[in-house]
This record gives sequence, C-alpha cells and structure tokens, in this order.
Amino acid sequence: MKNKKFFVNAFCFLMACVLCVGLLHPIVASAGTKEDYRAAQERLDKINKEIANLKDTHSKQEKEKKNAQTQIDLVKKQISILNSDIKTANNDLLAKQQELEDKKTEIAETDRLFKDRLRAMYIMRSGGTLSTILAVDSFSQLLTATDTLQRISVADTDLLKELDLQKKEIEKEEVAIQERLNALVEKQGTLETKQNELAGLMKTLDDKLSETEAKQEAAKETQREVYAEYLAAKNAVEAEFGQSSNETFVGGEWIWPVPTNGYISSGFGARTLYGVYDWHTGIDISTGWTEGVWPYINNQPIVASNTGVVTKAHYGRTGYGNYVIVDHGGNNFTLYGHCSSLAVSVGQTVSQGQTIAYVGSTGNSTGPHLHFEIRLSGSCVDPAPYIAGTRPRK
Repeated sequence: MKNKKFFVNAFCFLMACVLCVGLLHPIVASAGTKEDYRAAQERLDKINKEIANLKDTHSKQEKEKKNAQTQIDLVKKQISILNSDIKTANNDLLAKQQELEDKKTEIAETDRLFKDRLRAMYIMRSGGTLSTILAVDSFSQLLTATDTLQRISVADTDLLKELDLQKKEIEKEEVAIQERLNALVEKQGTLETKQNELAGLMKTLDDKLSETEAKQEAAKETQREVYAEYLAAKNAVEAEFGQSSNETFVGGEWIWPVPTNGYISSGFGARTLYGVYDWHTGIDISTGWTEGVWPYINNQPIVASNTGVVTKAHYGRTGYGNYVIVDHGGNNFTLYGHCSSLAVSVGQTVSQGQTIAYVGSTGNSTGPHLHFEIRLSGSCVDPAPYIAGTRPRK
C-alpha cells in the first residue's frame, strides 16, 4: 500500500509540474516576444541614427567637393587670364625688341653719315684757308660757309645724342616688359601648383565620398534586415493586442483626432519603408516641414476619436514611442502613436473629443505627426473613410 501511495503521489507531483510548465510557457514566450520586439526596435533606432549621421556626413562632403570645384574653376579662369596676359607681354616684348633693333640700325646709319661728313669737312679744311677765301666773293660769304659747316656738325652731334637717348629709353621699356613677363610666368607657376593641389584634394574628397556612399548602402542593407526582424517581432506583439473588456461597441461616428487640422501624409496599406515592404496599419497625420521648422501641429492636442476606456498609456523611445490605446467595446480599438506626452492613464474612461495626448515625434519617427489606427473586431482598417468627414478645414 505504501509503495502504491508513493507512486500515486509521485505521479500527481509530476503531472502538477507538467501543468505548471504548460501554464508558464505562454508567459515566457510572450515575454520573449516583447523582448525581441524591444531589441529589434533598439537596433532599428541605432541603425537609423547611423544612417542619419552618414547622410549628414555625405552632405558635408558634397559641400566640400562643391567648394573645391569652385576653387578649381576659379584657378583655371585665373590661369586662362594669365596665359592671355603672358601672350600679350610676349608680343609687346617682341615689338619692343624689334623697335630697339630698328633704333640701333638708325643710329648706326646716322653715325655713318656723320662720319662721312666729318671726313669731307676735314678734306675741305686740309685744302687750306686760301682755297676757302678764293671760293667766296665776300667776307660775309666766308663767314656763312664756315658757320654752315659748324651747324651741320652740331646738328649731327645732337641727332646722335637724341637717338642714343631713344635707344636707352627703349632698352628700359624692354627691361620693364621682361620683368612683367617674368612676374606673370611666376604667378602662372604658383597657380598651376595650386591647381594640382586642388586636384589632389578633389581626388581625396571623391574617395571619401565613395567610401561614405558605400557605408550608406551597407547601413541601408542592415536597416532593411533589422526592419524585417522588427516587423516580425511587431506582428508577434500585435497578436497579443488583447480583447475588449466590454463586448458591446459604444457606437456612434468616429471623429478626426487632431482638431487643429493636419493632413494624411502616409496612408493605410502597402508601402515601402527603409527599402522593405511594409503594411501600414494606420494613417499618419501631419503638416510637413516648412522653412526649417515644424509647423503648429507639433504638441497640438490629440482627442479620443470615440468614447472608450484607456487600456494602454505607454511611454517608450522606440516603435510607436509614447502611445495610447482606447477600447471602444466589441473588440474595437483606436491607437494614437508618437505622442510628445500623454494626458490619460490606464483604466480611465474618456469621452469622444477629450484630449488624451499631444502630437510629437517619439519612437521610430521622422518628424512630428500622429500615427492613428482604428481596429474593428480586432482587425486594422483604413481610418480615412471613417474620419474624413470630420476633418477640420482652414
């Protein structure tokens, strides 16, 4: 009997253990699913930040490349102008050298003629004073002839002096042109060196840009992989959304959840997000980016689209960020995501039009907007047809 009782007790204990394990298993699985979801969210948030940083780096590198190209274009223009100036200076130098050669020739010819006249005068004077006297009719003519010879001699001498001065002036101009030409050539060399340096800089910038683009592509590929994991984990959590505590739907119409306005920036249904196919379970309501600031929809009140009970008032950094879920009975729910702050708590009954949160950009969000969902009988539906008629107009 004792052995039989022992075996019965052992069997009961074993069955109790099995039952406990069976009961605990869903809880452990659920916790694991949520942890997977949070881990995927955190990884997605991290890779999104990395992509944003790479985008910023890429933008800066493109600006640097644009500035370098502007400098290269400027240097090329300066070199082109210098080449034109050098060509002009070379032409001026050749013209001045030709002018100098012509002046030297003129001086040489004038000097030759002057020497011929001096030789003739010397021969004439060697004939003696008597021949000069006999050749004239009066003393006045003698004086005139002598004076004329002297004037010719002085004129020739003055002419040679003037020509020599002109020659020296041309030589000075030649030196000045040569100096100008040397300076232009030197400047040209400096600009060509700078052009080569800028070309090297451009090559470095191109390499960095290519490297950044490769990193961007790799990060986007990782993003797509992580987002696929995120969606899988999210879908697992969606399965645990819950059932209404009240089997009866409150009824009535649904209203636009942002009274201050806004438009649907991303609709319900299929879309591609981060390069991955996605099914958008709600709509995004926003007002867009204007002149470097987010418009007034940021921090504007979010109201309950219908009467119900708050079942979730969650604060988080990933996924929907800060969000509220309202149960409207009959397994019908609304969800309000990416809020900046919440104005309700779990278990609170809210009336239609009551402020429950404020528009923000928490979680996986690209800017201030409201992610709004309507779930009828537990399934997501397109909210747009249900609330379009109540959208406020400007």
